Amino acid sequence: MRKVSGLFKNKVFWLGIIILLITFLLIRVTSSERENITLVEKMLRDAYAPLQSSVTEMRDYFSGPRSIFNQKAELNKKINRLEDEVARLDLENQILREQAAELKRLRALVNFMDNNLDKYNLSAARIIARSPNNWLETVIIDKGASDGIKKNMPVITPRGLVGRIGSVSEHTAQVNLITDREIAIGATLQRSRSTSGIVEGMLESNLLKMINIPYYASVEPNDVVVTSGLSRVFPPGIDIGVVHQVTEEPNGLLLSATVVPTVNFDKLEEVLVIIDYIPADDELVQEGTMTGEE
Repeated sequence: MRKVSGLFKNKVFWLGIIILLITFLLIRVTSSERENITLVEKMLRDAYAPLQSSVTEMRDYFSGPRSIFNQKAELNKKINRLEDEVARLDLENQILREQAAELKRLRALVNFMDNNLDKYNLSAARIIARSPNNWLETVIIDKGASDGIKKNMPVITPRGLVGRIGSVSEHTAQVNLITDREIAIGATLQRSRSTSGIVEGMLESNLLKMINIPYYASVEPNDVVVTSGLSRVFPPGIDIGVVHQVTEEPNGLLLSATVVPTVNFDKLEEVLVIIDYIPADDELVQEGTMTGEE
């Protein structure tokens, strides 16, 4: 009998709860459409408010982590999209910078060619290969015999002397750079053409050395060294480099100077070949190499 009575009481309790919730719901729905509500509705609304607040807090508590998880996933997707966009823009900027640098170099070549039409017949060429060691001595260009390139032709850039043509094939040619110790160049100072010497490459270095300078000559750091034109290999007046340091030789009769080339061989990409300024024959070149003249 007690069990039945307890069950009945439980049913009555839950029925009361259900009726109360329905009443609250109806009051909420109907009161939202009316400006004035009854005293009973006010009392019931006030009594329902704490329960509604608790339900809302529980809903927010359980829905919060899921919302944060969804937001985090969405943010990660957005971050990935932005990173991909940044990578794409970086690549485009790199390509544009390379194209701008190439355009600047080519404009300098064209301007130099235009300004020297009365001096030289120039042929522009691209470097397609370099010597494998750290001290550049040779490069390969994409012009050869079919383009009128011949052995011993001078090679320059708007910045200065590069070297001379070595071996030649039909469509390519090797350029022996002025950093090669086998090349000796007759040189003088731009500010004092009376000071002469010989410029040659330095062992395991991209620097140059000007030797056989008379002890009485006025040579100072930052002096510009140019070709002297004492032979028929290199035209006169082409920049070779800038004096870095002057040293007195042990015999006391001569000076030498370390020279920094005006051409940056590490960044060399295009050159100009002077195709109408060549020596009379190979003997002149050999003699020049032995005596210190080009």
